[in-house]
Amino acid sequence: MRLKEIGRLGFPEETGVNLSGMEVRSMIQEDAEQIAARVAKRAEFRLHHVGTKLNERELGEFEALRAKRQQTQGELIRGLILAEIERDRRGVKASAELEEITAVRLLLVNLLRPAATGQPMPVKTFEAYIAETNKRKGEVARGIAEEHAAQP
Repeated sequence: MRLKEIGRLGFPEETGVNLSGMEVRSMIQEDAEQIAARVAKRAEFRLHHVGTKLNERELGEFEALRAKRQQTQGELIRGLILAEIERDRRGVKASAELEEITAVRLLLVNLLRPAATGQPMPVKTFEAYIAETNKRKGEVARGIAEEHAAQP
């Protein structure tokens, strides 16, 4: 049987298939687009397993959490993994409590020295300390949280 070559496709002559090079390229392009669409759709499928082993106590605590949240094991584990990935992507974030404690600490450090040495504090200076503390408390608290996270 002799094949008639059309691009990279070959059809037996007796099939009666008669395609021009343009038609073949169009078919190949459509196939490539369909394959790309299927690949993109498949990338969203949950195909990969991640697992671990737990001891009896850990399993009991996990099951209690699962029941409390009314989720299947898989849903709970997936949610925990995705939440941890998101938290890691965002980086260390100081809590509101740490920011406020840091603000009080900054105020004390900046206000106690003048008070201890008997220096008068004009209202404008005090207000400037408050404004600066409000600007910097998040940055300073984040630094404290990062230092804490870095400790073993």
